[in-house]
Amino acid sequence: MLKKYLASSLLLIVFMVNAHAAFSTDMQSLVNQGNSLDSNLSSFSFDQGDDCSQLGTLNTSIETYIESIEMVYAQLSSPLSLTQGDLTSLDDLSNISRSMAQESMRIALELNSIESVADIFEYRAGLSAVLRLSDDIGTMADRILEMANRILIMADNIGSMADKIVFTMTLQSTNMQFIQASLLTTQENIGALTSSLSSVVYNLTLDQIQSDGDTLDSDMQTTILTNLNMADELNQLQAQSAQLMGKVVSLYTFVSINSAMASHYINGDTLTYFSDLSEIHRALAQSTENFARTVQLLAPLTSTPILSDATNSMLELVQDIRIMSDRIMEMSAKIIVMADNIGVMSNRIVEVEGIQASNMAYTVDSLTTAQNITINTIESYGL
Repeated sequence: MLKKYLASSLLLIVFMVNAHAAFSTDMQSLVNQGNSLDSNLSSFSFDQGDDCSQLGTLNTSIETYIESIEMVYAQLSSPLSLTQGDLTSLDDLSNISRSMAQESMRIALELNSIESVADIFEYRAGLSAVLRLSDDIGTMADRILEMANRILIMADNIGSMADKIVFTMTLQSTNMQFIQASLLTTQENIGALTSSLSSVVYNLTLDQIQSDGDTLDSDMQTTILTNLNMADELNQLQAQSAQLMGKVVSLYTFVSINSAMASHYINGDTLTYFSDLSEIHRALAQSTENFARTVQLLAPLTSTPILSDATNSMLELVQDIRIMSDRIMEMSAKIIVMADNIGVMSNRIVEVEGIQASNMAYTVDSLTTAQNITINTIESYGL
């Protein structure tokens, strides 16, 4: 009987040793996986051009990691004799959760600093991906805390490990408070971004408008008017300006609608576009003034039908450029006035507004001169 008892006890001891070895191996495996995930998360950055597909892959990896934690949790059984290494693994897992929560907060803040035009196609996907990341890290931290509590409750050597257990429990509690605060900040930042629209959404259209404006400016500067071609040339240029004005007005309407629903987060490139467009409008206005003077000079040599058509196109050209210039100024004002980051961008805003104001003054002066000259020509020749 004694031999059977000793044999049974020996088998039980061997089983417990093997079970603990497997537990310790599982815990260390979770630490290794967690460190790998934390490293991948810390290396991710929107600022470095990483995209949302990479963040989506990280989210999937974290969800798989949560399943691994739950599997280890489900296999826990009493009695459980803890070692210093086991408690260190619990500490490591808690610290990993804290680090990943901090990284999610950093990534959420990076969404504010998206700069390139192409990134707008990632912007909304980024909001969704970071929210999912925040939720997954919160779930992971909860599972680690639940597992830690279960392990500590099941431990049969609490007395000998009391000091280390107290340290582990305190660390778990402190880290969990930090994790909850970080994830709450992350979600608040995403919520603010959802109601605050980055002006990067306008940059693609502004880029097209600038390109078309440069083309119109080039065409106007290379156009030479004669008493025979002035009507056709000015009509063609006015058709270009009307098409460009339509794009500007359409974008202005879009900005106005957005401004009524949300504040804006100013992107640096947007300000550059506004500055460059004011330069283009100044150049267009100057070319228009030169055309008006040329038409007036050639009027005595020009037939009435051609002169009439030319002056009509001149007035329409003046009106198109005036509307474009006005709408761009109004558009920039709508974005700047209620901007969320006006303090950070204040120096750049002041610089751009100064450039716009100066160019606007020249634009208005040239357009007014062109209009007055054209009206005088119309009156002089009874058109």
